[in-house]
Amino acid sequence: MLEQKGTFSNADAKTAIKLPSELIRYPKSHMLYWKEEGRLFCQRGSTDYCCRFSHNGRRGFFDLNTSNKVEAQKRAAERYKYVVAHGWEKAEKNPDFRVQAPEPERVVLTVGGWIKEVRAVSLVRALTLLSYEQALRRIAAEAVLGLSYSIKQHASWLAKVDKVPLERITTDVVAKWIKTRLSSAGTDPRAQEKAKHTVNHVLRSAKALFSQKKVLRKVAKSKLDQLPKPTPLSEVVLLEEDSSARFTPSVDPEALLLSAQKELGAPRADSETEEEFAFREQQWIAFLLSFCGGLRRRESDLLAWLQVHLDHSGGPRIQLDITEHFKAKNKAHAKSIPLDPEVASLLKAYRDKSPKAEFVLKSDNAVNTTGIGKPRCNLTWKALRKWLRAKGIEDAKPVHALRKSIGSLMAEKHGIHAAQRLLRHTTPAITSKYYSNSEAVEVPGVGSLLAISSKNASAIDSAGTPTSPLPQAA
Repeated sequence: MLEQKGTFSNADAKTAIKLPSELIRYPKSHMLYWKEEGRLFCQRGSTDYCCRFSHNGRRGFFDLNTSNKVEAQKRAAERYKYVVAHGWEKAEKNPDFRVQAPEPERVVLTVGGWIKEVRAVSLVRALTLLSYEQALRRIAAEAVLGLSYSIKQHASWLAKVDKVPLERITTDVVAKWIKTRLSSAGTDPRAQEKAKHTVNHVLRSAKALFSQKKVLRKVAKSKLDQLPKPTPLSEVVLLEEDSSARFTPSVDPEALLLSAQKELGAPRADSETEEEFAFREQQWIAFLLSFCGGLRRRESDLLAWLQVHLDHSGGPRIQLDITEHFKAKNKAHAKSIPLDPEVASLLKAYRDKSPKAEFVLKSDNAVNTTGIGKPRCNLTWKALRKWLRAKGIEDAKPVHALRKSIGSLMAEKHGIHAAQRLLRHTTPAITSKYYSNSEAVEVPGVGSLLAISSKNASAIDSAGTPTSPLPQAA
C-alpha cells in the first residue's frame, strides 16, 4: 500500500517489484492476451479479424467485425467473458456475436478401425478375411512402425499396429518397404523371386480390404469419407515376377509315392500296436488325398465319405459338394476330382474298416470350419509333415508340396489343361505360370511320316513314280 509522500512500507516492498511485460501471462478475458501474434486472424478474402477459443470442452469461432486490431482485441476479450458467464448456447443466440459453427473434430481412421468396418460387411470366408487383415497389419507394422512380429509380444504388437492411421500407409512408405524386403533377400536370383512372390502376395491380400466391389460399395458413406485420398495401396503396383519360374519338386514325385507306399502303406508289423498301425495308416490316406487327389489340406481335413464316390458310373471320384462342415472357396474348387482305380481300391478297403465314419480322416478334435487355428486332424498332419521332411521335401509347406508335385507331374505327362483340371485352378494361366516349362517346344508329331518316307526314298515304281507312305486315293 502507498503511504504518505508515495513511499512503500517494508511489508509490501517485495510485492512492488514490476515484472517485464513479456513475462506477464494474461487471461483470455484480458485484451492484451489477444495482442500476441496468431491469436487473432483474418479469414481468406477479408480484412476483418476473427478469434477462436475453447471453453468447457467446446471450441468456438467468432467474427469480430473490425479491421482495427486494438478494437478486435477488446471484442475478443468481451466474447470470452460472455461465454464464460452465459454459456455457449446463449452466445449462439446473440446476433452481435455471430458465433460460427464449431469446427468438427477430425476423425482419424486407423488400421484397426478399418478392419472392424470391413468385418461388419465382408462376405468372404473367415480364413480368407484373416489373411487380408494379417497382410495389412504386416505392412503397417514393418513399413510404418518398423516392427517385426513376435508371437511372445502379440498383444502389444497388435495394439500398436491397430492404432496406425491409414493415412500413414502412403505409396512412398510402401515403396521403401518393398525395396527393403527385396534387399534383405540378397543377390541369389531364386531368393529374389521368392521375395517378389511374398511381397506381391502381401500387397494383393492387403489391397483386397479396399476392393471397390467387395468392400467399398458396402461400407457406410460416412466411413468412406474418412478414408485418406488416395485410398491406401491404390497406387501401389505389384512387382513383375519371372514368368519362367515354375515349381520344381525337391524330390522325384514317383519315387516319393513308392516310398510312401512302402513305409506308410505297408501292412501292420508284428512290433506295431493296433493304435500305432491305425495312426500310420491314416498318414498314408492323408498322403494319397494330397498327392494322388491333389486336395488342399483343409479339403482333406474336412473330407466326408459322402463326397467320395468310389462306385460312380463315370469312374471313381471325389466331388467337393457343400456339407455341414465344408464349402469350397469357389466353383472351380468344387469340381470333381477323378481317382486312379488303385487309389479308389485303397480308399474302399480303408472305408470298410469304419463303415459308419462321417469323415475320411479320423480325429477326436472338434470340427474347425473357419480354417483359423489348428486343423481337425492336426496330429496326422504333423506326423506326415515330419515324414516328408525326412524324405527331403524342402518346401515351407511340405504337405502342400504334395499337391504341387502331382500338378507338376501331370503337366509334364499330360499337358497343362490336364493339370489345371486336377488342381482345379480357375484359369489355365495360373497353372501355366507355375507348372509348365516355357522352354519346352512341342512338335506336331508328324515327323514319323518322314522316317517312313526315307526308307522308301529309293523305291521307285515301274512307271517312275515315287512310292508314297500315305494311302493312295481311289
